[in-house]
Amino acid sequence: MNIKSLLIGSAAALVAVSGARAADAIVAAEPEPVEYVRVCDAFGTGFFYIPGTETCLKIDGYVRFRVTATRGNAGYSQNTRARVNFDARSETELGTLRGYIRMQSNSAGVNGDAAVVQDQAMLQLGGLFMGYTESAFAALWGGGVGNWGIIQTDAGGVYGYQQRQQIGYRYDAGAFYAALVLENDEVANPATDWATDVVGVLGMTQGWGGAAVHVGYDESARAVGVKGIVEFAVAATGGSLRVGGFYSDKVANAYGVGIPGGTAEASNWSAGLGYTQDVTETLNATLGYQYFDGFSVAKGGTTRSAHLVEGALSWTPVTNFNVRLEGNWGQSTSHAGVKTNMASGFVWVRRSF
Repeated sequence: MNIKSLLIGSAAALVAVSGARAADAIVAAEPEPVEYVRVCDAFGTGFFYIPGTETCLKIDGYVRFRVTATRGNAGYSQNTRARVNFDARSETELGTLRGYIRMQSNSAGVNGDAAVVQDQAMLQLGGLFMGYTESAFAALWGGGVGNWGIIQTDAGGVYGYQQRQQIGYRYDAGAFYAALVLENDEVANPATDWATDVVGVLGMTQGWGGAAVHVGYDESARAVGVKGIVEFAVAATGGSLRVGGFYSDKVANAYGVGIPGGTAEASNWSAGLGYTQDVTETLNATLGYQYFDGFSVAKGGTTRSAHLVEGALSWTPVTNFNVRLEGNWGQSTSHAGVKTNMASGFVWVRRSF
């Protein structure tokens, strides 16, 4: 009887001790939920939310290897380019707040490391934008029908490409848009010549295509340049036709269009057209022509006229991989009747992301 009582008492003591230890046990806290990267679809594809913020970020770019041959130059040249774009956007009471940075490097014809440069940097709040990017005469910030040249090749024909420091305002109203931009003219002595160049843009987009007019005023040269482009969506073939022209009132004009095969002088006027067509699901073909009429000798011109033909084949066998073959031929005629021919072409292989 005493042994039985002893066993029962020992079991009770063990249960009591176990219960006390259970009461004193440390319970591990639940782990904090991990905030994974969220997709942001407010500004198109490719954006994601920066963790902990309401700012959307897109990172894209490409790696490209290009080989170029030019008439009159022995051999060929090669260039490997790396480009990365950072595009940050968020919505505010005053409109979209945006910051854009393009970093780029070019290994051109040398076996050595390439320097990385800031190729473009822009900030925007609503319709107000400022920074360093393409001149609004060549390509208005935010896109537009009149951006780039008449011909839909990579070169774009001749259209006065340049990049500039600028500040401007863009107004969008459905199918119509307008902009006024002040651009740095890079004069030799900005302390005494502080006035800026000015670019104005009017454009529209419709179901059939669109049209735009870009007007630039070169303050230093007191010169005016005009670009007008109309684009038609060819419903029967699915292609795109662009028709346009340029005008400059002076031979020296930052917003004048140069002459292929000639000097750096601006042409008095130029006109052309370009057509691009998807031949198959992976192959695109482009062909265009541009004519140039020069200034007279009395107005400082040395070239009477010029012609330019450009064409390209672009093959995209898989998404984000492109092989492009492009070439051009041009001829200018001086006032003395001397003809100068030019031709060049390139092939590139590009991986975009």
